[in-house]
Amino acid sequence: MEKRHHPQPELTSWPTREAMVARGLAMNMPWLAFVNISFALVIWLRNSLFDNIDAFYQVSPHASLLINIAMVGIISLSAMLIVMALRHYRGIGAALLVISAIWSVCCVWFIVYWQLPHAWPLYVILILTAIAALYYHLSGLLCYVLPLWLALPVASIMLNHGVNIRFATLWGVFTLIIIFGRILLLRWFDEAWQRNQQNQMLIARLDALAHQDALTETANRRAMESLLENAVSQQKSFSLIMLDVDYFKLYNDTYGHQAGDECLARVAQALKQSVRTPDDVVSRYGGEEFVVILFECSAKMAEQVAARIQDTLRVFAIAHSASKVSNCVTVSMGIAGMTPGLSASQLIAQADAALYRAKEAGRDRWAV
Repeated sequence: MEKRHHPQPELTSWPTREAMVARGLAMNMPWLAFVNISFALVIWLRNSLFDNIDAFYQVSPHASLLINIAMVGIISLSAMLIVMALRHYRGIGAALLVISAIWSVCCVWFIVYWQLPHAWPLYVILILTAIAALYYHLSGLLCYVLPLWLALPVASIMLNHGVNIRFATLWGVFTLIIIFGRILLLRWFDEAWQRNQQNQMLIARLDALAHQDALTETANRRAMESLLENAVSQQKSFSLIMLDVDYFKLYNDTYGHQAGDECLARVAQALKQSVRTPDDVVSRYGGEEFVVILFECSAKMAEQVAARIQDTLRVFAIAHSASKVSNCVTVSMGIAGMTPGLSASQLIAQADAALYRAKEAGRDRWAV
């Protein structure tokens, strides 16, 4: 089966859905944390902001201390959430669960024992903020919303000493708002994800075309030089074969330029069949010249590939009556191996010098 070797586009890794979720957390978690910290600060500084409100509601020093400790805990955990989201640490769900549990206990206390009317809007704002910030991250959303959602009826039952039908109705409507609101937001997220995938595919296709020789369907010179420079900078082990179609000008003069293009496409096909693995790269260097990069390949193995190229071309038997070395198309090859200290241009120069020696020795051969 024929091996296909196309240049790899520069954009080789597309963002996964998990990566999109991680990015969403990094963007939205600071806002969610800001809301939690803001409310916690207001409650922590309540006596300064609202003229000693604890005395007005006859809050005991012990209860006041517990509330302050809870708010400090929320502030600390919220700050941790920002760091965890930005650095992609695990445990975000657990931190959200603890924050929500603290809020739930505090709000039940505010509603049942202090009967603060402001506690109900606080509940709603916290839940809706979580929906907006975490709708795409189901586990984190459930960790934050469920304790608050369950605390609402608990507070109502404790306050009213039983089930309040009006509250139960409002709670049911609010629950539907939460569920369908999350579904709507998630649909937008899915549509954005699909558009992102389509855009990435389009970019990849355009990038592949920009790095591919249209005639031979091999890597073009730009892609080859970029790959070669990266391999040299990463100190990878590889060998390079530079080859030239023998007497190609005479081929064009004899069969015409259209036949010459077809000949180059067939030679490229022979090269792609002769390399060892999909990691080896076949590229058109220019005109009738090609370069083959063989990774993790010694000079001796490169000679084996050169011999296989010759054998494949003999099987292809592309007629070349004007050639001075054979009745079929042949190539001359120069082989160079990467050694420490060489630059990409120096390595190409070595392979080009070896190619020149092969031509001087009679063509249809290789030189090292």
